[in-house]
Amino acid sequence: MENASKALIIAAEVLLGVILLTLMVFMFRAMGAFSDAVDKNIETKNVNEFNAPLEKYRGRTDITAQDIITMGNYAKQYNEKMGTTKLTVNAKIGSKTISVHQLDDSNEEQYEFINNYSTDTTNGESKIVYYKCTQMTYDEETGRINKITLEKVK
Repeated sequence: MENASKALIIAAEVLLGVILLTLMVFMFRAMGAFSDAVDKNIETKNVNEFNAPLEKYRGRTDITAQDIITMGNYAKQYNEKMGTTKLTVNAKIGSKTISVHQLDDSNEEQYEFINNYSTDTTNGESKIVYYKCTQMTYDEETGRINKITLEKVK
């Protein structure tokens, strides 16, 4: 009788150990899945914060030369931070394509861009020139905008 009682106690201890081990594995997996979900949410938030200042130009036909310079500066700062060209902003004006993200403000290239492409003087009348966003592409891997093309509105 004494041996049977000890055998039941040992069996109960083994069963309790297996249950606790199973519970620990379950909790470990649940915490891993939760951690992955949090990481994905943070990355989605970061991508949305990156894209937001540029997304506001999508579909607009009233973009000015100053807005284009703003986008170019945003791209330039991001590219400098990343150490490589990850974001390009190009303005197509007639047959000419200008890489706005490469304009150097210390050489006053941005100032020249604004002077040359913000107004159109025809028939002695000066009109503001507007541009439209014709292309906005996203990096498939990161989801971030990697190319913006703007064209003069005719």
